[in-house]
Amino acid sequence: QVESCVFSPTVKAPGSSKNFFLGGAGVRGLEIEGKFIKFTAIGVYLEDDAVPSLAVKWKGKSDEELTASDDFFKDIVMGPFEKFTQVTMILPLTGQQYSEAVVGNCVAYWKAV
Repeated sequence: QVESCVFSPTVKAPGSSKNFFLGGAGVRGLEIEGKFIKFTAIGVYLEDDAVPSLAVKWKGKSDEELTASDDFFKDIVMGPFEKFTQVTMILPLTGQQYSEAVVGNCVAYWKAV
């Protein structure tokens, strides 16, 4: 559960016949007038084949090592298995506000790399 949003431990994603498990969940938000406001809860699901695929490189690593590794997350995103993301609104956000937040995040990332 993230905030008031409950993410099922397993799902069948629309358009796929495969089973997916909850890989992780969290919140996204915006800082408004110095206060962090949570707008969305996001659950990331991976198909069952993700575990053996990722285990080839990452088996035996600790939680701390995996959490600190950008390469681990890159392997999740780029892995040869299906992913499914469920986004649930916590508070209303207009399309323009959401787009502005995405643009701001992209610009900040590009400046950092």
